[in-house]
Amino acid sequence: MKRLALLVFSLPFGLIACGSSEQALEEVPLLDAYCLAAQNVVTNTDIDVQLTIHEDFEAFVKSKALIEGPTIQQYHWEDATGRVAGVSCKLKSADHLNLTFGEGSAGPDESCQAMNQAVFMLLAPTVKEPVFSKVVFDPDESLPSLDGAPGMSGPAWLAPYQATGVGDDGALVIRTKGFVVDFADERYAKAPPRFRGVHYCHFVAPDYLQALLEGSAEPGLMIGRSPALNGRGF
Repeated sequence: MKRLALLVFSLPFGLIACGSSEQALEEVPLLDAYCLAAQNVVTNTDIDVQLTIHEDFEAFVKSKALIEGPTIQQYHWEDATGRVAGVSCKLKSADHLNLTFGEGSAGPDESCQAMNQAVFMLLAPTVKEPVFSKVVFDPDESLPSLDGAPGMSGPAWLAPYQATGVGDDGALVIRTKGFVVDFADERYAKAPPRFRGVHYCHFVAPDYLQALLEGSAEPGLMIGRSPALNGRGF
């Protein structure tokens, strides 16, 4: 997976530094198709996939990103006003798509911030009077190690974290957590197939991101919740 350098944007829309996916967004995706767009951007693929949107959190925890379909999973996080402010996606990894549909069907895997960045690039030019002079996309998406297997930690991915905040310099900071478990990674060869070939991501929802830029929403969004299933659904 590519590691992005620190992504910093100045507003009005003047690019300072960035990384980008090979699959560019032409328009801001609708919520009911958000993870479909994220699959394309994050894993650099145009393979058609099926999407299941979960209203029940525990159902989302139990769900898998399946190669059959392929089928990916989506869950929404709301802020204090009831607005959808975050989107979590269980995507298929590029390596599993390549193994199933042929080399070159996908990849390389990007960071989850590639999707947040792609949406920002579409939204920023529409904001006439941004309240932040800079927007920073934190490149650190790492998870703590679990039994010596970095990244193989669904509960750590889903644990609450602050997705938006304000830096010491007054910049809007966007954070995410994500991990990839490649299907062909020998470290996980003994794991059930349904746990492999996945790419998990948390994203900031477009309406909330635009509201942040315009000043009608406050930074400080928390994404995540500790599952009652002790991670078994992952």
